[in-house]
Amino acid sequence: MKSFKPKFFGDNNKAGGTLKLIPLGGVGDVTKNMYIYEYGNDIIIIDCGVGFPDEAMPGVDLVIPDISYLRGKTDKIRGIIITHGHDDHIGGLPFIWPELQVPIYTQRLTAGFIRAKFTEHNLPKNKIFDLKFDQTLKLGVFDISFYVVSHSIPDSQGIVIKTPVGTIIHQADFKIDWTPVSGQVTDVNRIAQVGASGVKLLLMDCLRVEKPGFNKSEKSIEETFEKAALDTQGKLLITMTSSNVSRMQQAINVAYKLGRKVTLAGRSFENNFQVARDLGYLNAPPGIMINQEAIPSFAPGKLLILIAGSQGQEGSALDRVANDEHKTIKLKDGDSVIFSADPIPSTESAQNALIDDLTKLGVNVYYSAITSDLHVSGHAALEELRLMVNLIKAEYMLPIGGTYKHMRAFSNMAQGLGYEKRKILDVVDGDIINLDRNGIKIDGRVDVQNIFVDGLGVGDIGNVVLRDRKLMSEEGIVVVIVRVDHSSGNLVGEPDVISKGFVFEEISEELLDDAREVVKNTINQQGKKISDWRLTRRSIENDLQKFLHQATERRPMILPVVVEV
Repeated sequence: MKSFKPKFFGDNNKAGGTLKLIPLGGVGDVTKNMYIYEYGNDIIIIDCGVGFPDEAMPGVDLVIPDISYLRGKTDKIRGIIITHGHDDHIGGLPFIWPELQVPIYTQRLTAGFIRAKFTEHNLPKNKIFDLKFDQTLKLGVFDISFYVVSHSIPDSQGIVIKTPVGTIIHQADFKIDWTPVSGQVTDVNRIAQVGASGVKLLLMDCLRVEKPGFNKSEKSIEETFEKAALDTQGKLLITMTSSNVSRMQQAINVAYKLGRKVTLAGRSFENNFQVARDLGYLNAPPGIMINQEAIPSFAPGKLLILIAGSQGQEGSALDRVANDEHKTIKLKDGDSVIFSADPIPSTESAQNALIDDLTKLGVNVYYSAITSDLHVSGHAALEELRLMVNLIKAEYMLPIGGTYKHMRAFSNMAQGLGYEKRKILDVVDGDIINLDRNGIKIDGRVDVQNIFVDGLGVGDIGNVVLRDRKLMSEEGIVVVIVRVDHSSGNLVGEPDVISKGFVFEEISEELLDDAREVVKNTINQQGKKISDWRLTRRSIENDLQKFLHQATERRPMILPVVVEV
């Protein structure tokens, strides 16, 4: 193997000490993966992902790991190693790396995605280093090597970490696919060799442990895309994880075969496509790609659109299409939308709401609950996990990358293979796992919290509250309460428009009466087109904001509340 030995400062530590392993994210949670390995004066970090807000986090854009533990220790951090290019493993870097300023090591495609993110955030890229699978790293006391694994994105890797207390395998997202689109087959031979030499601890992805058997090959998706394209007279929209390069390639293959042009919708799709194509991971035949502006120039049946928003993200390209807010993509009878991505935990309701919105428009919507073979998971199913566990034969195991029910199911699976329950770790984010030559134990914890990114800054929720208070104190607040019939969407009674700190209601009765008419007109204009009450709230806020500013030259905070009765 080729050796890559970066310069570092600090003492190498002799055997006999204790290694600390601290998950800052990714345990009991599918997203914001981040793991700290610390021995003496040396720290390495594996992955630095983001999580996504749920309905209990209004106004939050992203959730990132809490790195409070690392503050004051940056001189000990030898580097960050990234397992693969999905956002739940790399998305936190633009927000966290500026504070750490340490080298980042990963495979070529993943490095390309990270560079694109750093360019977007105006960050330097000189500390992002490309690896090859046969390279090794020497980072302080840690000797690190890699092996290929199949996943839903090329250049995914497993990591072997040789430490003074034994060998650790960090196996994030993977599956066993003997015919992957990327050609990168999980290197079971290398895995077995490492297992035969002795593994102290195995960290392993457990997200799909509840699925029996083996996953189908990723190649099966292309046939499903082709059938849907043949059955669709109009435009075919396909949504998936925007970094799923292999599936993107299969969609392009189908479009080329059937004579459709391909366009991209959504910044994440556009960025990832460009990076993957530039690096040679995507083959798009000449003339097949068109800009969105060219859509009107082609018959609907000659178009295939790859579009972001597979998890139902509010404001995504597909969300805007569903609400008839997209500038160039309009859905009509005969069009179809394929969801080629299952929801991650916490996004089920958002994805289902988006599917409902699209269905109400009268287009054909394909999703996994009604159509098989639309999505093949990138995560190992039960028999694939059993195979890996038996190949590695680790002394201890820690399931990662899943919810607590997945961790428990993994533990049950491992016990069925003969492992003692005490050798399968049951931890939460922030627990300190101490590993030495004699064994392993959970000893203490560090305080970790969700750190929110809301567009104004990282963890700057205090300023967000102050911003809102300042706005309300200067301009006031107008609360709009609208009651609508659940089945028909019709307005029930008159809207309530309540002024607090904006105008004195008794002397501005005429203004508030006019405001009620604005609200009613907004709802009536949508009529039966209403497919998402989030859109209604946004429309009320926008229309009322314009009216009140024209009437008063003030901009109060508008809080619309839609109550279904």
